Amino acid sequence: MTAALATLILLAGCTEKSEPEANAQQVGYDPAAAVAPYLANLPEMTEDDLNYTVQLGLFDCDHMVAALIGQDAGIYEALGMSVEVTMTNVVTSAVSAGQLDVAYANFIQSVLAYNSGASIVSLTGSHLGGARYFVVRKGIEYLSHIESLTVSDASMTNPEWLRFAHELGINNDYSAYEGAIMSQRDSLVALRAGRIDGIFVCDPYASMAEEEDLGFIINVGWGSLSEELGIGWGQCCNPIFYKPFTQERPALAARMVLANYLATQYMYLHPYNAAMIFADTFGTSPGVGLRTIFLKTNAEGRTMNWELTPQNLQNLIDYRIHWGVPESDWPQITRGETEDFFDLSFEEMIGLKSFEEFEYEHGLAERFPIGMSYTDWLHMAETVDGIPHDSPVGKGLEKWMSGEFITFLHYSPDMVLSPRVGQPFVPPETDLSPAAGSRL
Repeated sequence: MTAALATLILLAGCTEKSEPEANAQQVGYDPAAAVAPYLANLPEMTEDDLNYTVQLGLFDCDHMVAALIGQDAGIYEALGMSVEVTMTNVVTSAVSAGQLDVAYANFIQSVLAYNSGASIVSLTGSHLGGARYFVVRKGIEYLSHIESLTVSDASMTNPEWLRFAHELGINNDYSAYEGAIMSQRDSLVALRAGRIDGIFVCDPYASMAEEEDLGFIINVGWGSLSEELGIGWGQCCNPIFYKPFTQERPALAARMVLANYLATQYMYLHPYNAAMIFADTFGTSPGVGLRTIFLKTNAEGRTMNWELTPQNLQNLIDYRIHWGVPESDWPQITRGETEDFFDLSFEEMIGLKSFEEFEYEHGLAERFPIGMSYTDWLHMAETVDGIPHDSPVGKGLEKWMSGEFITFLHYSPDMVLSPRVGQPFVPPETDLSPAAGSRL
């Protein structure tokens, strides 16, 4: 590792988080009314349940926003629960150790933890697909200028990276770049300091980079999706439960499943305020919050979704097969049967509706049709939550308002691939199709 990157890690460790300004405002939402239709289906809480504080964890990423809405929109309180929410980068290990009762965690990491013997179970879903963004620092004019990237141990077998490399035509061998391992939050610090060329992040960090004019998105990748390839949605993240918690406190486990369901609906019924809740918790601007909710509920599809089946896991595997990932790196269940990792009986007991039924009942296709522009989405989000249309919130970045999402870069001024970058990666026997993200 170079001295520059060693310095970078020291800089990244000095991240400071400012106290967020409250922007959320409840608009026409009654959590007690939202939970009322389901109360008769829930197990009765014991006296001990009433005195218990559920420990809920989430990773610092937009994929986990339902946990925050459950708290700030009053859903947990309406269900009679006390819930303590903790944001941490070690959610999977914490819930595996029983330090957390529930955690919004990376689905694949949860599968691997389960295979290793962790007493965890998956009761419901929260986020399909798993979009992340390839962001390069301001000043990068050509792809051949990218020399340093954030990395992970799984980089060379990560279909997200393989897709980035293939679609951009850059070398998929990470040894061709300087690398540094760091968190998403710290990688933004590195980009701000000009110490690294490219980072791979979810939101709010990609939108923060653009809003702060630190860099720009050059591609969007999926951990587990390609509709154009005929592969359905995989699961990116979802609430993982400590199994003893579900067995000893089924009434609380059922309420957490219901809270996730209602919080996910809230994002579609009150998108403007959902964005403000997200911004308040992450300490970002309201504009970044709005951009984030737009991407997750519309531009990328209805990816915030509670539906989960073993097929989502198979889709993850099929996506890796498509990108030539070796079988040793497929997220297969190797302990017991696949169904042992899934327990959808809580959803059935509560009587949760399908997402399609919810979408139809509330006219989402008419109010928020998939593929609408950010400008049109924001106008409708303001209408739904009663925000004046002359509000400047979320309208400060021209590239967002004009519809630009991906900033396209050439390889070099004369469009010749540099020897260092090499040839595009082509998986064996692969039908090269348009990127799922190209429709954004």
